[in-house]
Amino acid sequence: MKRMPHLISVFLPFLLAMAPTSGKAEEPRAWFLEQGYAPPAGDRIVACHGYGCVRRAALALDTPLIGRASALLRAGRGSPAQERKALEEVVRLYTSYLARQLGSPPDMPRSPPSMSGVGGQMDCVDETANTTSLLLVLQDHGLLAYHEVERPASRGLFIDGRYPHTTAVITEKGNRLEWAVDPWARAPGEKPEILPLSRWRQDS
Repeated sequence: MKRMPHLISVFLPFLLAMAPTSGKAEEPRAWFLEQGYAPPAGDRIVACHGYGCVRRAALALDTPLIGRASALLRAGRGSPAQERKALEEVVRLYTSYLARQLGSPPDMPRSPPSMSGVGGQMDCVDETANTTSLLLVLQDHGLLAYHEVERPASRGLFIDGRYPHTTAVITEKGNRLEWAVDPWARAPGEKPEILPLSRWRQDS
């Protein structure tokens, strides 16, 4: 029984992300506050690492990164699919940028348990917070023409035979189709997975 509070604290982010919400709680910034994290403010983010955001680094996204993201996304304004392809490249640049800024060994894909607490290493919650921060900054700059940023989503609860996993989410404005933006299985500097959220939920 003494372990119950610890277990609740571990799984609360997944449970909150899976729970239905309404009103302002649907906003992605509300997700940060529910976890006790800091949403972005202007071009400043609080990058999470160490698993479960136990380590945090306040960073100002530099002008070259914002400029490159702007150029890529403006070039991708031909269609929603082109914008998602541009986002793949933007997130790729961003994960490489975070690795350099944190000054730690590059994040290992898929969060090996042995790396918990180590600076620069990120589990899926860290990756989700950092990716959602980036997406909100892009949205605030007016760089997303076809998509809007949503609350993160989760899948798996052990009881269904799957390990809990969380991802950043965007919605295509025209058809309201939700897309997962998930760099968790990739090394810094590699393109993330961007796939329909319905398909992402089916994966293990």
